[in-house]
Amino acid sequence: MILKLKTKNIKNEIEVFINQFIDNLKTRKEVKAIILLGGLGKRSFIDEFSDVDMSIVTTDSDRSNFPLPFEFHTKFNNRFIEFNIHQLILEEEIKDDNHWGEGKIEAYSNAIIAYDPFGYANQILKEKAVFDEKKAYDRMIWIMQQYKWRGQIHSIRCYKRGCPEASHDLLNHCVELLLEAVFLLNGRYMPHRKWIFIFLDELKFGKSLKELFSKAMIVQNYSYESILERITILDAIHKEIQKEVNKKYKNFPQNPYVYYYRNKVQVNKITQADKVYKKLTGKEGIDNQKDKELFGEICFNVDKL
Repeated sequence: MILKLKTKNIKNEIEVFINQFIDNLKTRKEVKAIILLGGLGKRSFIDEFSDVDMSIVTTDSDRSNFPLPFEFHTKFNNRFIEFNIHQLILEEEIKDDNHWGEGKIEAYSNAIIAYDPFGYANQILKEKAVFDEKKAYDRMIWIMQQYKWRGQIHSIRCYKRGCPEASHDLLNHCVELLLEAVFLLNGRYMPHRKWIFIFLDELKFGKSLKELFSKAMIVQNYSYESILERITILDAIHKEIQKEVNKKYKNFPQNPYVYYYRNKVQVNKITQADKVYKKLTGKEGIDNQKDKELFGEICFNVDKL
């Protein structure tokens, strides 16, 4: 992983200092494993603005004796460095999936184990820092079905209601959703917000979209033309993502919105109204305005079903 930033990478300068701290930690019996995160991990980049992030694994029985707070500052080369000590209780991390949200999984999937005499760190990373393809697929369906509504429909409606601020806010959210889709297509979760655009350069699919994403974030003013311009750019990004989705997921639903509410929202995937509609038309899907009106009539007259 090679980052292209304007600031100087001082990781080599600070490593001796960090290693001394790690050696100090190893003397404590409560410290069962040490995991290096952020710039100390696979990212391998620390600059003048960086915190030192590491995770210490301990056990429930040693919890009360854990010696360090989450944050402290110490001096190195005439400047203070912030240390963030993430603390993992082995039993809790292994037992409870609620401890592992997508941001945490992304962070630990780029971690480096510095000390692990009992294999606890390896166990945690192997069991918990794992990308879930099934959840990613379901999330992709949600993103693709929501883009149309938030980006192409609700943003326009908000403007016509006299609230262009809401229009741009919806489009801002569309930028986030489409960025998340790009990361998911690369088998990764979204990193911390400050790294999203930097990590975009690393992705096999996504690097070519960076310029479009940058343009999509620009709010010229609150005019209708400004909103339409952003939608046009976002539509272009969505189109490229859809192509990649179709390549990766061969059975991705043609209409993700209908798929989502049938499979994730409704009590039954096939309702009585669907059965009546199919009996009358011989079709399962609605592909024109006439059929849409017919299905609406069937649903409205629910007392006759």
